[in-house]
Amino acid sequence: MHPLPKELTGRAFTAAEALRGGVPRERLRRKDIVALGAGVYAVRVFVARRTPRETLQLKAAALLRERPDAWLSHSSAAQIHGLWLPNRLLTDHRLHLSHAPEPGLWTRRQGVCGHRVSAGAQNVTTRGGVRVSSPGRTWLDLASLCSVRELIILGDQLVRLPYQRFESRREPHTTPEELAALVDRSRGVPGRRRCLAALTWVRVGADSIQETLLRLALIRAGLPEPELQVPAQPGHRWSPRADLGYPVRKIAIQYEGDTHFTPQQQRADQRRDNIFLAEGWKVLRFNSEDSREGFQRAAAQVRAALGGLGRNSAPQ
Repeated sequence: MHPLPKELTGRAFTAAEALRGGVPRERLRRKDIVALGAGVYAVRVFVARRTPRETLQLKAAALLRERPDAWLSHSSAAQIHGLWLPNRLLTDHRLHLSHAPEPGLWTRRQGVCGHRVSAGAQNVTTRGGVRVSSPGRTWLDLASLCSVRELIILGDQLVRLPYQRFESRREPHTTPEELAALVDRSRGVPGRRRCLAALTWVRVGADSIQETLLRLALIRAGLPEPELQVPAQPGHRWSPRADLGYPVRKIAIQYEGDTHFTPQQQRADQRRDNIFLAEGWKVLRFNSEDSREGFQRAAAQVRAALGGLGRNSAPQ
């Protein structure tokens, strides 16, 4: 068996790199080599325990060595940043790479979707040694592929405050003001109008996609927009908070995902809800069954709790 050069065993590499290292093409068909797509390969044991995000980074790094002025973008960048994507984009396994609008056919290869993009240096960052569009610029790039509703979900993710106990970062990916400034200086970018429409509904405080969807469902049902991260005891630093709520009416709304149904979390949620109840709040709790219904029944229950109120203009 033709041995691989040492520099190819600890990274992903392109077929061209292998040929330059004296590795014949037929060697890449052996069982110890795995094809990652787009003409990129790696030693099987090297990628065996990599997460999809790590594998994507390895694949991108190999291609970007051939074009160091390019960067990972669009849905590929969103995956690197750990952002939610609609399923149709998540299952698009092409690698999205952007570069300055200069002539060249480098991006025309199977498995790669190339984009010519005018983006300032502040719009490109580095993750895991790979050049990638910034989270805000990724949101803007996705505007031509996403609905206003999907851009609101992504926008909420970008501006939310991370929990230091569970996440490796302390600051949000960006702020509503930074997103607005980005859109303002990006005239002519496809999907810009959708970004402008989405920005009016992006809020700080939605800690999950379902919380965003619940909020939008309530607005779409004609209810007043709820506040986010509502404390049971305003002014108390360690007060438990409701995901959404109407403080004037003392209505607290919780969305409880699957992690809330472990015995330990159920005990914690019970103690939280008791504090709200003791303070005179009404507590409404919703879950994935409500989400599957599009939160229609949830909206009706919130309406009943509010006693019926006027309509709002809702995002689509």
